[in-house]
Amino acid sequence: MEDKEYNDWKNFGIRVKNSRNSVGMTVEKLAEKSNRTENFIFRIEAGQSCSIHTLYQLSKALNKSSDYLLFGEEMKTKEINYSDREIVDNILNQCDEKKLKIVKDVIIAIFSDFDELVK
Repeated sequence: MEDKEYNDWKNFGIRVKNSRNSVGMTVEKLAEKSNRTENFIFRIEAGQSCSIHTLYQLSKALNKSSDYLLFGEEMKTKEINYSDREIVDNILNQCDEKKLKIVKDVIIAIFSDFDELVK
């Protein structure tokens, strides 16, 4: 699915309808909970595309993930393990001068042998 435009709206609509039915929700209730019209919900369930905001509203109303509604399963994400140095670098890069001084003071307080660095 990478680098391709999403176009599986028919199955998306089926998953919306099945999710709605599985919790005994009417089209009217889903329309109300997602701030859409009943006619719009019928069109979605028939395979009409929708905006990201509508996807979010349907996902929330049906208590289903957007991944499930779009793809029929939860997407597996690759876990990224950042090194301690990368984490600290990212944090420090977001600090202004005042925060950097506080970080420096904390490090110096923790490690007494850093006294040489202060000079």
